[in-house]
Amino acid sequence: MTFEDAGIFLKKSSGQEKTKCPECSYNRRKTSDPCLSVNIDEGIWKCHHCGWKGSLKKKQDVYIPPPPIVKPDPPKTDIPQNVYEWFNDRGISNGVVEDAKIGYDNRWIHFPFYKNEEVVNIKSRTADKKFRQSKNAEKCFYRFDYMAGMETIIITEGEMDALSLVECGYNNAVSVPDGAIAPDSEPTDRKFSYLLSAEEHLMNATTIILAMDNDPSGNAMRNELSRRIGREKCYKVNYPDGCKDLNEVLISYGKDKVIEIITDAHPYPIDGVVLINDVMEDAIDLLKTPDAKGLSTGWGCLDDYYRISPSEVSIVTGVPNMGKSEWMDALMTNLIQEHGWKFGVFSAENFPVKHHLLKLVGKFTSQPFWGEDRVNEDTARNAMNILNDHIKFIGTQEDSVTMESILDQARILNFRYGLNGLVIDPWNTVEHKFRTNENETNYVSRILASLNTFAKVHEIHIWVVAHPRKMENDNNRKPVVPTPYDISGSANFYNKADNCITVHRHRSEDDDYVGIHVQKVRFQYKNGRTGTGKLSYSVRSGTYYEYFGEPKKNLFG
Repeated sequence: MTFEDAGIFLKKSSGQEKTKCPECSYNRRKTSDPCLSVNIDEGIWKCHHCGWKGSLKKKQDVYIPPPPIVKPDPPKTDIPQNVYEWFNDRGISNGVVEDAKIGYDNRWIHFPFYKNEEVVNIKSRTADKKFRQSKNAEKCFYRFDYMAGMETIIITEGEMDALSLVECGYNNAVSVPDGAIAPDSEPTDRKFSYLLSAEEHLMNATTIILAMDNDPSGNAMRNELSRRIGREKCYKVNYPDGCKDLNEVLISYGKDKVIEIITDAHPYPIDGVVLINDVMEDAIDLLKTPDAKGLSTGWGCLDDYYRISPSEVSIVTGVPNMGKSEWMDALMTNLIQEHGWKFGVFSAENFPVKHHLLKLVGKFTSQPFWGEDRVNEDTARNAMNILNDHIKFIGTQEDSVTMESILDQARILNFRYGLNGLVIDPWNTVEHKFRTNENETNYVSRILASLNTFAKVHEIHIWVVAHPRKMENDNNRKPVVPTPYDISGSANFYNKADNCITVHRHRSEDDDYVGIHVQKVRFQYKNGRTGTGKLSYSVRSGTYYEYFGEPKKNLFG
């Protein structure tokens, strides 16, 4: 399936684009209004007027392996005088140009990317800002080798900004290879693949100064890099009026101003003190879009009650064998298919992973994963290859798993892949290490506080699945729907969570459905309200459907 098959016609071949919606534009007063946002790289779209959304991947479910990496030859460094003068006009001296081994050929200025003293990529540009890179080359930081052993690393958005810092005496300056990201885009693994080879350098550094451009794309890039690297070590810079990057500062104000900007870099507001200037633009964005909602779970019947937003913690509980983990897997699969989310998953009761993977394949393909009519091998392999890009299992090789070890692994995964969600299932299989003189109530409070902090610092959603400590029956000897107050530990499971969900199967002679009981929503203006949504469940595929009162034999078998 292509975008054209869906009636979507684009001018670009990659990135983000807004265009007319084939579902509603023809019927609107403003027929030319580009209300459909398309993420071309991810193959997904959504209309901000009628709400229509879709995905090419849901139709294809085909994994395409990346092409092999090719190393280019070093560029020719015989630079004519007019090119030196072009650099000089931008504050870059001949010596810096020569040390960077910059090349030139037929109007194209070539910036070689050295890694371990070997050229692995070349980015080229013309004087009028046309850009290109070596085809199928490795993605890495520009000036990669200069990160080694540095306690402070300065990351810029372009090669000229990095060279501007070198001109001012900062040898620890590097640049991202592909520039910034669109403000509303979903960052892809390929876009940030250069972080993998730099992981050791970035993790060993104590300070990372992010000197991105002062524009919406630069801000989006800075926020995503700081989220992955860890905001506790990241610093921001401020530019003088009229300048959006370091090269413009060098040209307009000189070296001393560049040095002043780097010297005055300030940390992200994560230590309990928030300045109004740090959150002013975010508050204005919220003011402009008061009706902005969290993401749909993929089941329309739940949209009024429970939506998903980053930087939150949800507690999921329920009587054993009522489907807490199955629903959690289904929710995770929906968020992958609908929104391209990436997850770290600790699921002790689903080890070994091969069994868990088959269950996820059943949900992902909506086909049985056992029995004579089970999903065929080709479809299963395609589904597994796609899931491989979106799910990383953690805690699988440890004799004892603690919350600290789970968060340590999640922190690394977030740096490498940019997680959106973390699933901890269930709470009682984690080894809980109390501090001296710490009781269970205080321990639960401390751990939930650390989960909340982790969720907010890294802007991910954390789900914790927890069993109730006791199960009560009603007058008909059927299990009563438990609440988070029934979880062993303390009322902190309810008090400190942003959202509380109970998954409960309701059975009668006529109906058999799964109730998703939403018992707490902290931010109701965007994420829903208390209430119950009804789902039906297919045992064979492990798939949940919206409940329309059909007899239980249709789906439960």
